[in-house]
Amino acid sequence: IYKEQLNTRIVLVAMETWATDNKFTISENPLVTLREFMKYRRDFIREKSDAVHLFSGSRFQSSRSGIAHTGGICSLLKGGGVNE
Repeated sequence: IYKEQLNTRIVLVAMETWATDNKFTISENPLVTLREFMKYRRDFIREKSDAVHLFSGSRFQSSRSGIAHTGGICSLLKGGGVNE
């Protein structure tokens, strides 16, 4: 799906880079990592956004390279995804 097909645009509101330590535990289980990331978003990310995404730099113990909630855009606890 391309943004033209959805008649929408994607705007980068903010980017956060962690140089030393992870701000929460990155699990080999992508579902656990997604849950922890959504908690981190709720508690620490102050910029308003419809969705957030984490590029973890870690390998998941799964055939999936990433995971996201479906139907969660604009939801504080479901508007996000994670990738390896």
